[in-house]
Amino acid sequence: MYKVNKFFLQAIPILFLIIVLIKMLYSYIEIGDRQYEFAKKESEVLNDYFMQNRLYYQKLFTDGKIDVSEQTLPILPAYSARPISKAFSESNPLQVIAKTVSDRPRNILNQADADELRAIEYFNKYPDEKEYFDDTPDEYYQFSKVLRVEQVCLKCHGKKEEAPLFIQQNYDKAYNYKLGDIRGIVSIKIPKKNLNDYFFSNFKKSIAFDFLLLFILFGGVVYILKNIKKMSEALERKINEKTVEIKNIYLYDRLTKLPNRLKLLEDIAKDGSIKHLALINVDSFNHINDLYGYEFGDGVLKEIAHRLVILAKNGLVVYKLPSDEFALLCTQGTSAEEFYGSIEGIVKEIEAKAFSLDKQKIFISFGCGIASGNEAVLIMANSALNVAKKESKDIVVYDSSLDYKEQISKNIDMIHTLKDAIKNDRIVPYFQPIYNVETKKIEKYESLVRLITADGKVLTPFFFLDIAIKSKLYPDITKVVVDKTFEYFKDKEYSFSINLSIYDIFNLQTVEFLEHRLSNYDASRVVFEILESDKIESYEEIKRFIARMKKYGCKFAIDDFGSGYSNFAHIMALNIDFLKIDGSLVKFITSDNNSRVIVKTIINFASNLGIETIAEFVEDRDSLEMLEKMGVDFTQGYHIGKPEKDIIS
Repeated sequence: MYKVNKFFLQAIPILFLIIVLIKMLYSYIEIGDRQYEFAKKESEVLNDYFMQNRLYYQKLFTDGKIDVSEQTLPILPAYSARPISKAFSESNPLQVIAKTVSDRPRNILNQADADELRAIEYFNKYPDEKEYFDDTPDEYYQFSKVLRVEQVCLKCHGKKEEAPLFIQQNYDKAYNYKLGDIRGIVSIKIPKKNLNDYFFSNFKKSIAFDFLLLFILFGGVVYILKNIKKMSEALERKINEKTVEIKNIYLYDRLTKLPNRLKLLEDIAKDGSIKHLALINVDSFNHINDLYGYEFGDGVLKEIAHRLVILAKNGLVVYKLPSDEFALLCTQGTSAEEFYGSIEGIVKEIEAKAFSLDKQKIFISFGCGIASGNEAVLIMANSALNVAKKESKDIVVYDSSLDYKEQISKNIDMIHTLKDAIKNDRIVPYFQPIYNVETKKIEKYESLVRLITADGKVLTPFFFLDIAIKSKLYPDITKVVVDKTFEYFKDKEYSFSINLSIYDIFNLQTVEFLEHRLSNYDASRVVFEILESDKIESYEEIKRFIARMKKYGCKFAIDDFGSGYSNFAHIMALNIDFLKIDGSLVKFITSDNNSRVIVKTIINFASNLGIETIAEFVEDRDSLEMLEKMGVDFTQGYHIGKPEKDIIS
């Protein structure tokens, strides 16, 4: 690098010298052009002034204001031009000569020289031309302005006997001219040497300045060359320091100072050997942030990192992954069983001790996925962690039954199936009847989404709903179901319900779509079912959504109530119209006393609040009769009717 810099620095003065020489040549050529134009323009200006002066005095004589006499002779333009020109030439810095001359002068001193005769000859040859400029003479630029005989000129230059008496007595020449004849020329000579001196003095100053800059540049380069090695070494040190600093920014977590996911990937790929990896996720960490604030949550993460580093032994390296996840990697010769035991011990020890921050004391639990392998170990451990979170297990060890590749392939296929179904209008609603226990009639229907595959198979949401949410196709499915259900029931007397999830409620575009459809429909027959099993976390948001929709006249139900996450206090605040009792309770109502107690409690609770109840999963007549005795309002299940494309007539 030093040699390359030295070469470029040495090349700079040479390059600058070449530029200076090119500039000198260009300036020299340009000065010649500028000098020529200056001489021509200056001659034209002088000529205009000279002619105006000549005409002024000529008019004084021709108008009779001044008589021609021996005393006034020096005032005549033909006479006065020469002494004025001589004085002008001697006084101006360029020594320009301006005079009138002729090939037939009365005064021999006004005789045209060879260059001036050449100009007169030019005007004779080209009668329409009025000016002549010649730069061929070595000593000066020759400018000429033709003077042709006009009517006023004939007074002195026509017939001799008609000329003023003083002219007849003193001059024998320059008579018998006719109108249009060339009487002479205005001759202006600009010395080339003086003009060259004027222009080239600036040129020399410019060249001197350029060479001064070149000298300074050369001196600077010499100085830099002497110090470049030191500068280069210092620069390389700075670059190396910054490189390490930037690398640390990208490879280490800012909060905990632990190596991050990029560093983990780098370490996994180092030698291709079998490694053991554990991914640890903090359970419900978002609740900690929501309840105590993000600053408290950051403190918890730092404390977890600190404990993991202390407990990680025997070659275990701790990493901080995005969000609330950590990783422990082992590259030493440890068996999978020993690694599992170490991780299990670490997790239990951290869970056993409370976290105390800002006078707050909390206990934290973890989910963990463990895998052993080479390059794919991170993906395998992640698959195991997903199972641990989904099934609420403490630790899951990856095995072939969790084959991530197969699952990914299935997910990709399902996304393709979903997109194809949406594009080709194969997302359809099926309708399941809801039976009024008191009137003994079917009065409502629940609209249930189905996907029809290209080969005609009917898929329930179990097969595609999770993928639809993850692939962001869920809002499209909701809109299709709403549009088709509204259209189907527009000319029917039945009420109908449509399922909404928290993803619909928190999607502004979906909410605006629902408002638009309700505003143009008999909303009193519409019921929206909110899935209680979605583990609602923001009841205030749900409450605002229900109030917003109810302005249009629709009703609301909580679906799957009693599925294990029910909250009676929140239900009371939501202003709902129906509670749908979860099928897991109704299914065993005839054989399990606990189920009967819970169902009866829900029915009584809802009745006291003026909320109607709907029992799902009614599979037989015995269940229907028992629910009727308990006081349920509506029932739904295969005993009443299966979901079909068309309603029961």
